[in-house]
Amino acid sequence: MRTAEGFVVFLRNWWWVLAFCLVTGSVYLQATKKKNLALAEYSFRLNEMEKEKILAYAEKEDLRLRIASQSDPAWIEMILMRDLGVVPEGWLKVHFKK
Repeated sequence: MRTAEGFVVFLRNWWWVLAFCLVTGSVYLQATKKKNLALAEYSFRLNEMEKEKILAYAEKEDLRLRIASQSDPAWIEMILMRDLGVVPEGWLKVHFKK
């Protein structure tokens, strides 16, 4: 019986400490959960931005190669043949009807 009475006395004197610990713990867990969600979102955004960066670098390299090849006579001939349908002398031009 002595221990039960001692426990009741202990709770009567120190209940506020237990309540404070419970409230503080619950607030900490909520803050940690929000922080982890924000961290996951920012990590996802970072990965998406890195993908966009890689695509932008690839496009930049493609455009740089296009600009560099515009003074190449073989490239100009290919573009004329592909886009405008111009053929060099001596070649036979064939038209397909749908």
